Amino acid sequence: MAHTIILPYFSEEEVDRYLKIVQHMGQLGPQQCEFNFLLAASPRIAPSERLELACRDVAPTYSFQCPTQIFGYPQGPTAMFWDAMDYTQAHLQDDADGFALWLESDMIPVKSDWLDRLDAEWHSEGVTPVVMGCYVPELYKSRFMREKRLVLHEHINGGACYNKRLSSLMPESIRSDVFDMVIYREAKQVGLTICSEQIMFSTTQRARRDVMDDQKVLLHGFMQDKDLFLELCCAPLTEREQRLKPWNQLLDAIEDMQRQVKMLWVRRGRHAVLENMYHAKRKLSRQNRRDAA
Repeated sequence: MAHTIILPYFSEEEVDRYLKIVQHMGQLGPQQCEFNFLLAASPRIAPSERLELACRDVAPTYSFQCPTQIFGYPQGPTAMFWDAMDYTQAHLQDDADGFALWLESDMIPVKSDWLDRLDAEWHSEGVTPVVMGCYVPELYKSRFMREKRLVLHEHINGGACYNKRLSSLMPESIRSDVFDMVIYREAKQVGLTICSEQIMFSTTQRARRDVMDDQKVLLHGFMQDKDLFLELCCAPLTEREQRLKPWNQLLDAIEDMQRQVKMLWVRRGRHAVLENMYHAKRKLSRQNRRDAA
């Protein structure tokens, strides 16, 4: 069995980020479970030889250019996702039950045994899942003297682990929709979904604390400064940070209070949805940890 790590890229800037991520993977050390890379180039960019060479130093590597000529956001990334899933099923599927990890350029592993731990969770239920990743609960907008309005459906964020047979498990009719929004809905009907606490959203403000969090192995700097986020996650822990680790829970609580105050004033737009999403996700994670204790 070998897991597949998919690196989808749209520009040379993203290639540069993936080079940092792959180098960091090499520095974290070997994993017990086998894996390979699948490099998925946008139809608008030639496959990157320098990225392929860097990946080959870490693991077996496959590279292709996505054939579907659909562009723009979110249609372009969605088309690339399905191209990569089709390629995985056709060329990288085996008799075992490994996953395909859609690793976006603002996602990075932060533990030396990161893939082995994801592998263990993937096999924890005894049944091969359809998808495993960071769960986002339903989000509602409160409105004065009016009913609250749903602004975001529950889903598992797109940077997740997918069954290598996903293309045949999902109906063709959903491929024009934003992939992470519809896959969770469909996956619940055909098989197992795992809401992982190991794959988690993070921010530039709290990245260093999350690197030290024993339960988090793969961080996603969603809507953050990508280069700064990667830099913060790659830097080795200092003695001072390790001494201050017992204070991290207090810093988390202060950040939660700041976010709640900010949500009172930032009421509209994408930034408001982001703050609301992070707050809801933090509440859910705390509850999950209390339930597991």
